[in-house]
Amino acid sequence: MTRIPDAVAVASLDTHRLIVTVPNSGPADVACNLPRPVAADILRQLAASLDGPAGQCATARATGRPCPLHDAPASPPEAMPAPDERALDEVRQCLAFNTAEPSQVLASLRDLLLDTEQRSPAAALATAYVLLAVHARELSALARQHSTEARERFGVNRSSRGLLTGMDSVRKRLDQHADGLDEQAQR
Repeated sequence: MTRIPDAVAVASLDTHRLIVTVPNSGPADVACNLPRPVAADILRQLAASLDGPAGQCATARATGRPCPLHDAPASPPEAMPAPDERALDEVRQCLAFNTAEPSQVLASLRDLLLDTEQRSPAAALATAYVLLAVHARELSALARQHSTEARERFGVNRSSRGLLTGMDSVRKRLDQHADGLDEQAQR
């Protein structure tokens, strides 16, 4: 006798980024509106979390999700990077993992603060530079959005020109500051 489900869930790429369907028989189907490398990385993370003991660190327990540092798929063994380079890679992995969060920087900072690995002062400073650079870019995007909304609402006229010029100046300065922070992180 065939079991008939009580309800059928409908998912759409308008409301979901990645949809994986696995029927009882036949091949699985994947639909996504993400770039292929990002979707592949997400599926690798899911596979790794199913294979390994996910949820062992404080980040996973606090968020209810696998930790981007401890539950991430292991990279192939190569030449061991310096601790400072590993710290920067971890920051970038956290940022990539938290792109869907309302504040990517705050979510990444939370994950890094919950991480128990000891970092050298240089690695901690490089981590701060990377996070602050991304935060400066977030602020720049807010300034750009405000300027665009004001331009659409009021147009460019004698009264709004000063506001628009000032917001563009702030946005450019934030972008320059972020670039400077990125340079400091690489030193």
